[in-house]
Amino acid sequence: MESRKEKHQHEIKAAESLDAAHVASLNNHNKQPNGKRKKRRGTRNRFIAAILAIILVIGIVFTVRTLFGDKNAALDPNDTTFKTVKIAQGSTASQMGQILQDKKIIKSSKNFYKYAMSQGAEKLQAGTYQLSPSQTIQLIFEQMASGPSAEPKLPKGYVLVSVGLTADQVAQRISNEVKGVSAQEITTAFDDKTLINKMQKKYPDLLRGVESSNTKTGKLLDYVYPQAFDVTKDKTANDIVTTLLDQSNDTMKPYYDVLRKNGLATPSVMALLATSGKAEFERRLAFVQKIAPYAQELSKKYGLLASVSIAQAAHESNWDNSQLSSKYNNFYGVKTQDETPGKSIVLDTTEYVDGKPETQKARFAIYDSWKDSMREHAETIVNGNTWNPDQFKDVIAAKNYKQAAKALYDNHYATDVNYTKLLINVIETWNMQRYDK
Repeated sequence: MESRKEKHQHEIKAAESLDAAHVASLNNHNKQPNGKRKKRRGTRNRFIAAILAIILVIGIVFTVRTLFGDKNAALDPNDTTFKTVKIAQGSTASQMGQILQDKKIIKSSKNFYKYAMSQGAEKLQAGTYQLSPSQTIQLIFEQMASGPSAEPKLPKGYVLVSVGLTADQVAQRISNEVKGVSAQEITTAFDDKTLINKMQKKYPDLLRGVESSNTKTGKLLDYVYPQAFDVTKDKTANDIVTTLLDQSNDTMKPYYDVLRKNGLATPSVMALLATSGKAEFERRLAFVQKIAPYAQELSKKYGLLASVSIAQAAHESNWDNSQLSSKYNNFYGVKTQDETPGKSIVLDTTEYVDGKPETQKARFAIYDSWKDSMREHAETIVNGNTWNPDQFKDVIAAKNYKQAAKALYDNHYATDVNYTKLLINVIETWNMQRYDK
């Protein structure tokens, strides 16, 4: 098929041929003076020149756009993962743009600043956002103008699968973007045994352990990475699920070796990777690997399951990220009455009173090393307290980590009603039970 320019050039040549024939005819019959012929030809040439000029301008504009692109375009339309971005109170539009550029969310902080100024920079709000390199500056601005509680703004045809969404909620979001496919069809596809078997063969690393999943609805959804997905080309529910798993598999590929080596299931770490990133995942895994050998030593000596010792240290120290842990080597939030300088510190703590959290002041022990903290914790579980040496006997008697986690709450080690559930989740997510063997 001819382009507009080629077609136009053909038309010009045809017109010139007809004109030449017409002039020859006039010369033969001597019906018009030479002056009229020159005038008519001059008008026609000016008209042709004007059209060619217009075509040239359009070509230049197109070339410039192709070479330099849209300054507000997405950094990477294919990278639909999201990163956590914190914008501090009082940040200017210029500072916000620099943060976004440093986080590799946008191409240029200057372009963000210019766009923000043109749209009203005062609309931008501080807070913590989930932003993606697949978002244009316009979409990022709209999201930040709506505030940190707003859902990420996505291009048309993209669907966001967020942490915590149910199969029904995800299916409804997708059906809103894909015409002709109902939410019920998508929900059914998530649990279709034939499709599960097919996807497991296609993505063995991603779906490792899917057959033993306890999820009753949305089994395949458990293996979908929390990010945005382009579903514009999908026509059926199976197409949609394949798109979700295909992109999730690409996102998770860099982690498969580590997951296999440590016996970690894909769904267990997806939420952490999506919300906190690779660095936090690696930091937590390093923490487990650092203290696990010593937890096993203590288990042989005192009988406390290593998985429970590790999980309590991780949960109560916020993965060695609390002030009490990182600065004072106190992994377990151990309190003391010792007021000797260098032996204790008074800090804020959260206690649960009648099931409700309250912030209180308390005096906590300071340890010379993290191993001292772990050893004293094991001794406390075995020997109990001065007023009740058998207080934690059920924890030591437990045959597995689930029994031990329940006993810790029943024996009044913790006041949080969710303590047992939280501890079991930490153990299973990081496969800490492997250290009990």
